[in-house]
Amino acid sequence: MTAGNSHPQRDIRQVEAEAREWFMRRSERALDSSEQSAFDAWMQQAQNRGAYRRLQQIDRSLAALAASEEGARLRQPLGFGSLLAKLQGFLGVSPVTGLAFACTLMLAVGTLYLAPWQSEPAAQAYTSALAQVRNITLEDGSEVTLGGDTAIETSFSSGRRDVKLLRGQAFFRVSKDPTRPFYVIAKGAEVRVVGTRFDVRSGSEVKVTVEEGIVDVARQKESGNAPADKVRLLAGQQVSVSESRLSPVRSVESGRVAGWRQGKFSYRDAPLSEVVADANRYRKHRIIIGTRELEKLRVTTAFNADQADTLVAMLEQSLPVRVFKEPDGRVVIWPGTVDE
Repeated sequence: MTAGNSHPQRDIRQVEAEAREWFMRRSERALDSSEQSAFDAWMQQAQNRGAYRRLQQIDRSLAALAASEEGARLRQPLGFGSLLAKLQGFLGVSPVTGLAFACTLMLAVGTLYLAPWQSEPAAQAYTSALAQVRNITLEDGSEVTLGGDTAIETSFSSGRRDVKLLRGQAFFRVSKDPTRPFYVIAKGAEVRVVGTRFDVRSGSEVKVTVEEGIVDVARQKESGNAPADKVRLLAGQQVSVSESRLSPVRSVESGRVAGWRQGKFSYRDAPLSEVVADANRYRKHRIIIGTRELEKLRVTTAFNADQADTLVAMLEQSLPVRVFKEPDGRVVIWPGTVDE
């Protein structure tokens, strides 16, 4: 290898190493202000940005695979032998592509998502399609209703019942079993019950709403497994959990909890990002919010699932926004004025 060829390869490896370090650090915890500034500066370079985005694509692909029934099968002991080959085929990445770092990360992250844990009970995955509402009866008799484009994973043992909400929204009717508490884990939030009815929505933050019974909600620490904060909810109460805090407890009408099961969505002073995220799980073409500021815009509105396609027009009429439809069907919302 000539010096002229080896130097660019060293640079590529350095970029890949830096991308891996940033990716893992941001996955483990929130960056402090100085780290965030350094990361933003690093991402200004096109080569760095490209390497980092390839890692994000791999991570999203693996998460989708892990949430599927195929992912559950791969977690079985006999499935591990074909894990790497399956991932390579799934992601379209192989060592000859030159993305050596992608293969390394693919194996590392794939092991994290999919590797079998012999000491743990086998997990079972359930998913719903876009705009589908699916009812499931779990092995303990508990019932779960999945909202559109939702994925959960269950793992029951003799001492506890665990459900991971990987994406979307789900309503739980938990069978009583004082000897085996029922846990729902979603994005750093932990919900613990014995037998009750409640709704969990996973988005930019996790929202828990109780229809019947008592539910304990805890926010996990950024590192470690010990809960940082926790609150007890009663019927008709709701709380939101983000990376940084547990919100104050709010009162809701218990008779209107999880109205999405009947195809009805209603919001009172909710962020636009929440409304759009829900609509995107019930329409073919995605709605994209153009700016971070718009994501925080507060909205009070209501729509039915079969109106998800017309929601954009409703928002444009009532909010200071402009809407553009892309050739591929996506809709982008940008700031506008009330007069426009």
